[in-house]
Amino acid sequence: MKYLYLFILSGVFYLGNAQNKETLDSIMKVLTTKVPSDTSNALLYQQIMIFSSDPNLKELYADTILRFEKLQPKYYIIAWQQKGVSKRLNGDLKNGLKFLFHSAKLAEEHKQLLLLAECYGEIGTTYSINLDIQNALKYENKSIDILRQLGKEYNLAIALLNTGYTYYEINKYDTANQYYNEAKPIFDSLNLTIGQAYVIGNRALVYWKTGKIELAKEGLLRAIDLLKPLGDQFGMSDYHNQLGNLYWEQGNLYKAKKHLNIGLDMALELDLKEQIRDASLLLSKIYASTHEYQKAYDYQLQHLAYKDSIQSKETTNAMADLRTEYEVNLREKEITTLEKDKQLQQTYIIIAIILVALLLIAMLYFRQRLRTSRLLIQAERHKNNARIKDLLRNHETETLQAMVNGKEEERKHLAKELHNHLGSLLATVKVNLNGLKSTNEEKQQTIVNLVDQACQDIRNISHELNMGVSENFGLVPALSELVRHLKKVNGLAVEFTASLDHVYINAQSEILLYRITQELISNVLKHANASELSITLTGYEEDNLVNILVEDNGDGFESENVEKASKGIGLDSLNDIVQKLDGELIIDSRTGMGTTINIDLPVPKPETIIEP
Repeated sequence: MKYLYLFILSGVFYLGNAQNKETLDSIMKVLTTKVPSDTSNALLYQQIMIFSSDPNLKELYADTILRFEKLQPKYYIIAWQQKGVSKRLNGDLKNGLKFLFHSAKLAEEHKQLLLLAECYGEIGTTYSINLDIQNALKYENKSIDILRQLGKEYNLAIALLNTGYTYYEINKYDTANQYYNEAKPIFDSLNLTIGQAYVIGNRALVYWKTGKIELAKEGLLRAIDLLKPLGDQFGMSDYHNQLGNLYWEQGNLYKAKKHLNIGLDMALELDLKEQIRDASLLLSKIYASTHEYQKAYDYQLQHLAYKDSIQSKETTNAMADLRTEYEVNLREKEITTLEKDKQLQQTYIIIAIILVALLLIAMLYFRQRLRTSRLLIQAERHKNNARIKDLLRNHETETLQAMVNGKEEERKHLAKELHNHLGSLLATVKVNLNGLKSTNEEKQQTIVNLVDQACQDIRNISHELNMGVSENFGLVPALSELVRHLKKVNGLAVEFTASLDHVYINAQSEILLYRITQELISNVLKHANASELSITLTGYEEDNLVNILVEDNGDGFESENVEKASKGIGLDSLNDIVQKLDGELIIDSRTGMGTTINIDLPVPKPETIIEP
């Protein structure tokens, strides 16, 4: 049986008896200056357990620590673990396993994962000694999993080495080598000779079982040479026993006895019961084969004595019960935790359901409110649009009626002017013409002057008629009346200016200009949310066109969305009308900066007036 018994507690490596003895002597010397059983000595007692190869000394100081109160949990965990190891070394596998399981339980309760991994490794070793390989591998691999998680390389390398040997015992040599191959580079990187030695020695055992005898011999001798400077009699004893067994199989009794006796002496010095048992049995067989029956008998008695001192396979059921009890306790703890978690989870689920229900109710409530608000806004918008439409329609009717009445008044005014002024003037001409019978030059000049005056008056009246717009009725009064009405009804600040004196606008053009301006005002009222509006009409005589400029300080929109916005606010059809009349419509708008619409619209030129 070859395991690497490196005591890795607190990061300390086992380096052999010589060095351990020096360390123990130093610790003992320190203890002589201190009060016995003082709790301040707990760390020293722990180091004695770690460095000592004497199982009885381990157990003594483990019991000493366990009598103390108010120590850190790790001291009790290590004490129970070392107590279990000491029992195992003394052959009491059952109690050894009992104490190791107790140590593992404490380590788990206090979340000492590194110590828990070590406990699992020692439990696996104990099962392996009792030939319960299935449970041995179970706990050794649990130890490896924890050490991988913690990233403890040197602890992991030791666990890999020991688990590899367990696979070797059940003849799974390839698997054993896989574990050795993983452990070796870790030992190399840490420059740990003792670990390297055990890898070489354990691989040699695999060579032996796979028929590579010479490689096996070389490996075992190499491992012994590496362990010798370290004083590791435990490992050397086991490897000498293995060499003795190998030479016994080959029939080389001389070398077999040589190595077995060396291994037995080391084992007797350390009281290593397993090695003493195995070496004694093999030596008994060798001496019996050479008819040295007394020596054979003596070694047989020694074998039986140590065999009886080591609990063997008969204790497997009792040890299995210990494992079952430990795992049942863990399971009960897990069940209790799971039940608490389940209750907590159910509580969370109920709270989550309530929160989701409240959230759904809130969402439905706000959704309904939003829908209601949208409907109210839409209804208000329709109502406002209808109100604006009615306002504009009513005002349009009033304005058109005013324009008709204005035209009628204009005709009456024209008739009056023609009747009163032109009639009187022509009557005077007639009277003066009667005087043509006279040769008076003064009268003749008077007639000429009167005729000139009549022609001038007729020309002025004709020009006024052809202009189509007067100061008292027509387009400008109609728009002025619309602006006045907007200020009164909507509270909108509207500024209106018109300069059309020098451009001819017929009645049809006046109506068209009014409707275009009215549509632009309607868009501002519907969409702009403006508080200020400016309307400017300007006539240009040279081109005979009218410019309509409508500006607001409303919401506006981005210039890249002009085309989309034009369709949305009804300017698309208006643009078509303007283009058909060879006009131009320009929109300038920015979000939050308002909108400016500029329209240039040509109007028909007046017919040529024939001078009378």
